[in-house]
Amino acid sequence: MTHNLTTQIGRYAELLIRTGVNLQPGQSLRIGAELEHAPFVRMATAAAYKAGARYVHVDWDDQPVKKQRYLHSKTEYLDFFPDYEVARHREMVDDTWARLAIVGDAHPDLFDDVDPARMMTVTRTRAQKIKFYSQAQMANHLQWCVAAVPTVAWAQKVFPDHAADAAVEELWQLIFRTCRVNEPDPPAAWMAHNRILNRVVDYLHHNDIRTVRFLDSEPGPDGKPRTDLTVGMTDAPRWISAGSSRPDGLFFFPNMPTEEIFSTPHNARTEGWVRTSKPTFPLERRVEDAWFRFERGEVVEFSATVGQDVLEQFFAIRGAKRLGEVALVDVRSPINQAGITFYEILFDENATCHIAFGEAYPEGLRGSESMSEQELAAHGVNDSDTHVDFMIGTPTMKLIGTCADGRELVLMENGQFATEVLQGI
Repeated sequence: MTHNLTTQIGRYAELLIRTGVNLQPGQSLRIGAELEHAPFVRMATAAAYKAGARYVHVDWDDQPVKKQRYLHSKTEYLDFFPDYEVARHREMVDDTWARLAIVGDAHPDLFDDVDPARMMTVTRTRAQKIKFYSQAQMANHLQWCVAAVPTVAWAQKVFPDHAADAAVEELWQLIFRTCRVNEPDPPAAWMAHNRILNRVVDYLHHNDIRTVRFLDSEPGPDGKPRTDLTVGMTDAPRWISAGSSRPDGLFFFPNMPTEEIFSTPHNARTEGWVRTSKPTFPLERRVEDAWFRFERGEVVEFSATVGQDVLEQFFAIRGAKRLGEVALVDVRSPINQAGITFYEILFDENATCHIAFGEAYPEGLRGSESMSEQELAAHGVNDSDTHVDFMIGTPTMKLIGTCADGRELVLMENGQFATEVLQGI
């Protein structure tokens, strides 16, 4: 590894700690990572302690170990989740631990030969047992940031024609560009990026957009437009760009990189059909070329060229057939302009418009900070044991927004925000 690359990786670690999670002096930090990420985790840990961390805990993940359970555990043990795991997650919420999640698969496609039903049992049990933790994160009661670190296997999946070292360095360079690490002042560049995305947010709020229609007139296999999906928002929608804030106002960036403007749809107000434009990985299994049809907010038909069995298991999860997020991304996103599929949701969802099935982000509803779970449900905020993004945007897609007063506005044409939308108000 060259000196310059090492220096850039160090800058990246500092950016994630001080700007991504915005770690505060005296605050504890949880880092989640795979074993191959260890050199970077050590850098991030050092950056955290230099920033004043009280304590840093690392949750190491080894996918081959997980696979042994999926393959060989007795079925009746798959829904076991130890109480000590619940207790430590409770302490992390009560003590407001920040979280840095490092992604970058060290073993792509490892679970292709695993029964998705067994994986679903494990995934669902964990989600239910520590649901309070995921709710705290999605409601921004604690800072969190998801970021990526290359692994050899992931890099060579993205760049199959490269030798291992060359693929890893090429992926690092893409991460540096899309995360603004190469800018003279990366934190300032991120604040400027947030201000630009907020122009779109201001436009959506000023016009009180209540529904978004995704229309791609390119014919699908059935001869109909590949997508004609209308997503209805709540009665008090809030649109969010790159940055988020804790209830006390502490600002952080949940994703690095990010190019999306997202909100929380009403879970009973989606109608029509949509085709995916990139692969995604529910239950850690690949799904590609999927099609969904909605009635009154719920998926009533679905298919996939790859992963039909996975979708069947996925939609058996409570709340998974309804939407928890809708996100707008311009196809001129630097991630999309890279011209590759990253096979990593952090990047692929920031390349194009997407929807997410399952658990909703409460912050997409104005006033949610003071609402109970029952009040959130009454406002159409979806409750689920999962949250998985599916990319739907294309260069031929048009987005039409309907305002509360009935006006219709073109938000996107050919996958690009309209000029007046980018100008804000």
